[in-house]
Amino acid sequence: MQPKKLFIAAVLLFFLCPVHGQLLDKLKQRAKERGLETREVSFDSTDNAVNRTISNEEEELVLKSANDFYNKDVIMKLFNDGQLVQTAYFDSETIAMRTEQVGNANPLYHDDQGKFYAYDKDKGHYSTMKLLPTSSMGFMTAGLTTQAYKLPHEPYFEAFKALEDVGSGLNFLILELAFIYKPAHFENNESYSAQKKTCNGSNDCIRFNYNFPDYPESYIQFDGQGRLNELYINSNSPELKDEPKGKFVFTYQDCKVSIPEAEEQSIIPGPLGKILPIEKGLEPWKYNKADNKKN
Repeated sequence: MQPKKLFIAAVLLFFLCPVHGQLLDKLKQRAKERGLETREVSFDSTDNAVNRTISNEEEELVLKSANDFYNKDVIMKLFNDGQLVQTAYFDSETIAMRTEQVGNANPLYHDDQGKFYAYDKDKGHYSTMKLLPTSSMGFMTAGLTTQAYKLPHEPYFEAFKALEDVGSGLNFLILELAFIYKPAHFENNESYSAQKKTCNGSNDCIRFNYNFPDYPESYIQFDGQGRLNELYINSNSPELKDEPKGKFVFTYQDCKVSIPEAEEQSIIPGPLGKILPIEKGLEPWKYNKADNKKN
């Protein structure tokens, strides 16, 4: 359940998976083979308000900018076994996230370009690193998240695809769920059972209880406005057997996140990092022409 583990696993998954376009095609093919319905989702970005229309056609998201998608501020708290572990603050204006961990005086930061920022105690300042290209990081995180937390694949990958087209990505480690999922994604799905609940003073909240045997008592819940409210995961599956029970709680309040000044560094230190800039993916030579023009 810890975001650090999720992040590291996503990186490992990158090196074990084929090209992301091929994997997305395979996921869609599997959905068709299983008789799963796909939906078309279109966005009206007027006044930064996203309106979804659903049909029985192939799903498609159309965005003019990343701000059309990341259109509200979010606070996400993570609880493990009932204890607060960390709080993440998302600023929709800067499209950046600050994560404050219990017991750690220096927050972590993430931006929409796939960079994370961590405080280096030895150097006395923040360092930043980009492990993978924005689209690759978002794609791998999407694949890992939907599998680990038993969420519908289609909405996550369509969001990834639409953001990639506008030069952004899904790089916010679970918090992006608040922008992806709506109650409609879980209705008429035998994997989840709907239940009316009261939350945040509203009697119109809806909880979708998991029907997966290895995820007892797990659920995803939306508030009276159809916004993601809670995600509770309790699993005895082999993939999550070492993780404690975890609950993500989402609220929607104004946030301000400023990315700190940081020293850029490569995941591979020294001269080898310049020869093999892994942040450009497995085929960095594709960037050579563009880099030479910049120089």
